[in-house]
Amino acid sequence: MAMHTVTDPLEELWNHTMSMDKTHLMCFYPSKITMGGVWTGDNPLDFSIPLLLFQILLITSTTRAATLLLSPLRLPTYISQILAGFLLGPSVLGHLPHFSNLVFPVRSLFVLESMALLGLVYYTFIVGVEIEVSAITRAGIRSFGFAVGCVLPPFLVGALTGYVALSTDDKHKDDTFLNKLSFPIFLGSTFSSTAFSVLARNIAELKLAGTDVGQLTLSASLINDTFAWTGLTVATVLGHSRCTITQTTWTLTSGVVIFGASYLLLRPMLLRLARRAAEGEAVGEDRECWILIGVMVAALVADAGGTHAIFGAFVFGLAVPNGPVGVALVEKVEDFVVGALLPLFFALSGLRTDTAKITNMHSAVLLMVAAMVAAVLKVAAAIGVAGVFGMPLSDGTSIGLLLNTKGIIELVILNIARNKGVIHFN
Repeated sequence: MAMHTVTDPLEELWNHTMSMDKTHLMCFYPSKITMGGVWTGDNPLDFSIPLLLFQILLITSTTRAATLLLSPLRLPTYISQILAGFLLGPSVLGHLPHFSNLVFPVRSLFVLESMALLGLVYYTFIVGVEIEVSAITRAGIRSFGFAVGCVLPPFLVGALTGYVALSTDDKHKDDTFLNKLSFPIFLGSTFSSTAFSVLARNIAELKLAGTDVGQLTLSASLINDTFAWTGLTVATVLGHSRCTITQTTWTLTSGVVIFGASYLLLRPMLLRLARRAAEGEAVGEDRECWILIGVMVAALVADAGGTHAIFGAFVFGLAVPNGPVGVALVEKVEDFVVGALLPLFFALSGLRTDTAKITNMHSAVLLMVAAMVAAVLKVAAAIGVAGVFGMPLSDGTSIGLLLNTKGIIELVILNIARNKGVIHFN
């Protein structure tokens, strides 16, 4: 009997999920959910609930240990979370015999990834709540100048790099014109994005929140991220293998409708609730619960519309005023989401990362050089914009460096692109 070795659990899971032939899918016993006890000879790792609990304990423990070890360097928490996921992946611990097959078997990844995505849904909702949409509309001409100047050069570098990468890959020569646009738009959007939530915390720690540089940077970052999320949405739609102009149009229309419904219908109701809360009226647990349920509804509608569940949660978060209501909602979910669910996402990202599979060094070097060029051009563009508006060049340099801030959202964007087929396993 031939032996079957699982070398990449997530790749096999993806092949199972995406294949049109479902005859090779595994079957599971309903009685394998909970165990009868170790005294009956049961192995906890053979049952879904004990295995899931063990995985969560392992992931959170590894994350906390990495955070403790890196604490003298005063690095952001997400750095240790990314490192912990990398350690648990095939690049490090995955080299141990049977580690991946025992601790992260294919049958467990459906549940683990679903929980991780649920955590991402609420994390992107929190990010949306922290962004005040009115700040974009109040942004002056200088903010728009910095935003446009710091978006276009990195986007063009990323789009050109994506086009060169596709033109040298024979696997994509049969793709349609719309499919070929997907990866360049995605890479350009990724290069031009800024991690707003991380940037806001950095600006607060640097005591720049009340300065001209800090306010301009935050306003420009909001506009940058709006552009980046729009580009990501377009890229995921175009990346669908069965994408046609009609389907693309309907999917993009669905995204616009979701945004319009959240901002034109939901936001006025939440603004009234925020005014009452400011006057001393309690928000109420029932109202908070309905809003948090609404996050799942928005995520479901967005995923059904062809964009992504995270897009729906993010847009829903934008509709929530960043005041007493927003603060109360964030306090309800942030600790559990960031402390327990978000590390699962980093662990899955680590399981997808295998440095041994980097065989095309030319493409890897091209990507690294392009990322560095995009970062340098963003700083240069900020200096140029500062000169146009008569600001000190040192302020332009500071704004350009701050707008190069990256964080969790960029890793989320990469995973969305991979799940939607914009980035392929090979």
